[in-house]
Amino acid sequence: AGLGLNVTACDPSGGMVNRCKQNAKELGFEKQVRAQQSDFLALTKDFKDEMGTFDAIVTKGSSLPHLHTDTELRAALKNFHDLLRPGGVVNIGVRDYDYFINNHAKLYPRQVRVGKQHEAEHIIFDVWEWHKGAEGQQLVNFNTFHVNGEADGGKENAQHTASKFVTTFRALFRAEMEQLMKEAGLVDIKVHKIHDWLWENVYTARRPE
Repeated sequence: AGLGLNVTACDPSGGMVNRCKQNAKELGFEKQVRAQQSDFLALTKDFKDEMGTFDAIVTKGSSLPHLHTDTELRAALKNFHDLLRPGGVVNIGVRDYDYFINNHAKLYPRQVRVGKQHEAEHIIFDVWEWHKGAEGQQLVNFNTFHVNGEADGGKENAQHTASKFVTTFRALFRAEMEQLMKEAGLVDIKVHKIHDWLWENVYTARRPE
């Protein structure tokens, strides 16, 4: 919106949609940003009056692997294709699962905030569990642990509490992703690395003219 674009934002979470609206209002982009509750599989239903009109579709944060089956992924990518105008582009961020499955690491640190005076200690890390789905697809559970210390986290014998959150992702490998994009009718498929960052592959493609 800050670049002068009109933006349609959507998320399955009503809370996230409301937050987007609030952010747009606070930043002065209320007229340029529309936020609506929707998900990957409902896009062409929720935006049926705008089929074939979007210049670009962007999904980042490795959101697409929340869909686990080939059927769901094909439907989502076909929705992207059908919403784009001819020549419109798609930009999809997906974790580099080819790297991670060969890395053999199970524990991934994410965030560490060491407690200083009057500040709490806060640690986040993931424990990954690889397993197969009912259709033989590769899945991975992200067991995310949040460890919180006391306000004076630097003292000896400080007490900590831990919470665990589990999310299951489809480990979308590069060859699978490229094939699914081709099946959806997208062309000029390319894979990019942002500053060689291992955590994400960025797939770009376009709807044919």
